[in-house]
Parts: sequence; structure tokens; C-alpha cells
Amino acid sequence: MAAVSLCKRCWKRNGIAKPAKAEVVKERDCKLCLGSFLRVADLGGKIVTAIDKVPGAETFSVGTRLTKDSERYEEGIWDMVDLAKAESVKGELNREIGKWVEKNSKYKFRLDPHVRAMIDVVTGGIETQVASVYLYGRYRKLKRNVRQTKRVDSDEKSVEAEIEAPLLRITKGQKAVLHGAGREDIDVLMAGGGRPFVMEVVRPQVRKFDARKAQLAINKSAKGIAAVEALRFCDKNRVEVIKRAKFDKTYEATVELDKPISKPDLQKLPGSVPLAQRTPLRVANRRADLIRKRTVKRLDSIWIDKSHFKLIMTTQSGTYIKEFISGDEGRTQPSVSSMLNRKAKCSDLTVTAIHSEWLEEFW
Repeated sequence: MAAVSLCKRCWKRNGIAKPAKAEVVKERDCKLCLGSFLRVADLGGKIVTAIDKVPGAETFSVGTRLTKDSERYEEGIWDMVDLAKAESVKGELNREIGKWVEKNSKYKFRLDPHVRAMIDVVTGGIETQVASVYLYGRYRKLKRNVRQTKRVDSDEKSVEAEIEAPLLRITKGQKAVLHGAGREDIDVLMAGGGRPFVMEVVRPQVRKFDARKAQLAINKSAKGIAAVEALRFCDKNRVEVIKRAKFDKTYEATVELDKPISKPDLQKLPGSVPLAQRTPLRVANRRADLIRKRTVKRLDSIWIDKSHFKLIMTTQSGTYIKEFISGDEGRTQPSVSSMLNRKAKCSDLTVTAIHSEWLEEFW
């Protein structure tokens, strides 16, 4: 330990209140903290100036970058002291600068802040990371041939774009990104209670607004294309919940047949069906070639005419509905085609329910 030299502050932070005199250096010469604590007011002032440039910001947190040599030096010290009594130099520095900023500005320290200020201790540079605003809701897609998310360099209609435009007018944000609980094909309607989603507004200039009024603005702007309900603020963690959640879904499909069918023929369809689905041909170029086990948990049929009938089905998350109907050249077993001994195809499809009841309670 005699070869190690720290300033008194760094010794104390590592649990040694009275080091030998030979092991103590002045703070400005300390290889660990680099004299950073002598510059707390200077660094804190730079943070305040940086946050002042972020419209709508009220809260902040602090992060610091030291040199690699300083980090290695600290790791070497930790090999010689009681870690239970030690704290990293970054931890103390972040705390002291944060306290200075709170005391000398209108901004409040938060673990989940509007702005995270990252300080390069060596150069004195400040990098600000502005937190997005997040809104949870459910959307219905009212028109076919509308994408869920925007496509780069395309003017195609999308649910994402219809929600984004009014939100950007309200927040003056950079862009908005839709995180959906799954997705429907471009030609599929999303009806019923809607699909859960989180909308992320990136770099907003206005953070406080009435979510209900925003919902009204979205629905007025997207009239006839999409509609949003239950819109409310949420935090970033809800994006992961939305992405990971697996919900059963109920569909209504119109089925078209190549040979006539009667009402009694439809009785061949069972009330539920376990499936083995190989990755569909239509997505084989972008999905791994796997056989997925899925279940159609409920299957009801309504005869329309000799060439058409409706299917109402509740399925396990991840079931390929169009392929369950057509068979996808034998890649889905069994299928409506194989069970009725006819070529069947889905002429239109609507998601009528996403069974996400627990999610509503989670919020």
C-alpha cells in the first residue's frame, strides 16, 4: 500500500480515514479523482447551462467520464481495501455535482430525469441525453392497406404516422416511434378494443400536455384510418413490457373455397386445433425456418354461401392465421384446407380482440 498515493478525500471514500502521510497527495495531483472535486462549481455551472438549452426540462441526473488510467488505478486500490466501505469516485462526484446543481438552479435531481448530463472530467465537455416522452394507449386500424409503422422513403399510410403527426404538433418533438404489442398485416383490420401500444416522442420541447386532448387531436386527424383510446402517460419500462407480452387474439376471417360447401360440411371443423406451423413462405426470406407449435383454442364457423364462410377463432400468440386457412403448401398442419379437403384462402381478415386484460391492471 505504500506505493499508492491518493488525496485525503479519495482515501476517506475508500474507508481509510487516516492514511500514512507518505501516501497522501494534494487533491489536484491525485491520480484517481484528478482534482475533479475542486471543479464541482465549474462543472455544475456547465450542466445548468446545458440543461437551460433543453425546452421543458425540469429534472436531471449526472454521469461522469474519467480516464481509463484513473479507472484502472481505482480497481487496483479496491484490491487492497474493504469494498464494503468503499465507493467509486464517479459515484461521489456525480452526487456532489448533482447537489450543487440542485442548490444553484431550478432543476431537481431524479433517477429517471428529463435530461441526463454526461461530463468528460478531462475536457470539461458536457453531453446531454434528452429523455423521450412515452404514452400508452390502444389503437384500432379502420382501413385496410394501411401499415402499422412508417416505411422509409414511402408515402404509404401508416398507423404510426397518423398518431405521430398530431403529437409532434403538440410536443414539437423530433419524431415519434410506435412500439406495438405485435402487429397486423397491412391488409388486416384491427377492431374491437384495439391493439396496445406505447408511443415514444423523441426530444420533445413540450413535455406537459393533456393526454386526453392529444387523443382527441389524433382521432380527428386520423379519422377513417385509425383511432386511439385510453391514451395516457407512462414510463420507458412499459416499452419492454409491450414488446415481450404475448396475447391470445380473436380473429374473424372470410374464407373462399375452390369447391362448393354446405352447412353440414362445416361441421368437420373441430372446436379447437393444435397446429405445427413451419415458417410461412411469405416471410421465409426474413424469418428463421422453424416449426412452431401453436393452438387454435376456439374455432367457430358461419356458412355464407356455397363458396364462402366465416371463421371466428381465438388463437395462441404467434399463430399464422392465413396459413392456418390455406395450409401454405403443406407447411401448416392441419389446416382448414386439409380438414375440408378443399383449397381455402383468406379473402379478408380482422383482429376483433387482443386478450390483454392483465395489461390494463398492470398499468
